[in-house]
Amino acid sequence: MNHLTFGYSMATHTWSVGELCGAIRDTLRAVFQDELWIEGEISGFKPHSSGHVYFDLVEPDNKGRQVDKMSVVLWKGRRQDIDSLLNAAAAGQLTDGIKVRIRGELSFYAPQGRVQVQMTSIDPHHTLGQLAVDRDRVLQRLAESNLLEANSTLPIPAVPLHVGLITSEGSAAYNDFVKEITSSAYPFRISLAHSAVQGSDAPTSLANSLGSLIDLDVDVIAIVRGGGARTDLMAFDLESVAHAVATCPVPVLSGIGHEIDRSVVDEVAHTAYKTPTACAAAIVQRVARFDQNLTTVARQIVNLASNCHNRAADAIASTASAINDRTQRTIGIKNQQISAANTRVRDLALMSIERHSQRLGRMTDLVAALHPQRTLARGFSITRNDLGEVVRGPIAAGSKLVTETADSVIKSTVSASKAITDKETQ
Repeated sequence: MNHLTFGYSMATHTWSVGELCGAIRDTLRAVFQDELWIEGEISGFKPHSSGHVYFDLVEPDNKGRQVDKMSVVLWKGRRQDIDSLLNAAAAGQLTDGIKVRIRGELSFYAPQGRVQVQMTSIDPHHTLGQLAVDRDRVLQRLAESNLLEANSTLPIPAVPLHVGLITSEGSAAYNDFVKEITSSAYPFRISLAHSAVQGSDAPTSLANSLGSLIDLDVDVIAIVRGGGARTDLMAFDLESVAHAVATCPVPVLSGIGHEIDRSVVDEVAHTAYKTPTACAAAIVQRVARFDQNLTTVARQIVNLASNCHNRAADAIASTASAINDRTQRTIGIKNQQISAANTRVRDLALMSIERHSQRLGRMTDLVAALHPQRTLARGFSITRNDLGEVVRGPIAAGSKLVTETADSVIKSTVSASKAITDKETQ
């Protein structure tokens, strides 16, 4: 019979699980006798139904991967104090992704066999300061890539009636924006791309929403949300979201309701407004200005026609008066010449009146024919390029055109274009 030989002495001490856990706990208490401060990024934030909160503090490497982490528990009895500190500093609430500096007691939780920090306090100013540092770093990288003003160089159409809207559907920001747009007198069309505006899903959701609206050929894109603490607005300071806005081929207007600081998205957007309502009002006002200018031009055309008519009438009256004066001066002429002169004067007067009447009629017809709406009503149209310039000759394939008829605006893309030769026009 073979005998097994174990590689340890029978005198070697064997720890029970309870003994080992107690020794670890005693060691931690001896080394970390006082509470300590620890900083890191919150991950796996999970409020429990009991009122306690559990999460990990992680320290990512330079590629964003979570390398080291420490379990943290915030007991229900401490949570109100923590929330009060955060509210007093307007730092928002604890959530995934924010970098924090917390104080707590290092302990060993035997039931799960793990070391954890029992959180007792927080430094809210550390979070705010780190957000500011991250924001400045993102702005610097965008500036180095010449992206800070890239979107602001894009032209906004004179009549941006198709508006792409990025926000959380049904939110106060959504309702404020839509109410301002729909209460106007103009036929706006709103294409909504619902997106999370805070939390871990917000960055990807915002960037994807921008891409979906570009495919809909909208005139402008509005990104709006209500106000909140700095941590609530973190997504609008992230480089991925700011890069998507800066490189968007459509003008992006921001209406993020925070009065104190501008987000990075505000910095790279075409134009930033304080609130969703202000953003919507600016779009309405742009269309209203175009409408007002159109009315002014029409009034000027009517005034020009009226002035031409009045000048022609004055000329006729002056001619008639001159003829009458000349007739009176010839009364003393021989009676035989009076009859002939009267006949001649009458004929001249009638011819002059007829000639000027015909001229007036032609001018009136010309003015009426030149009225833009009359021209459009006859089936003509006005075609402009994306700069608002009237197209009179060949234009490059792929160019965007806007054609205005009597009762519609048609957008098109040039597939081919060529000049018409004299022979082709005959």
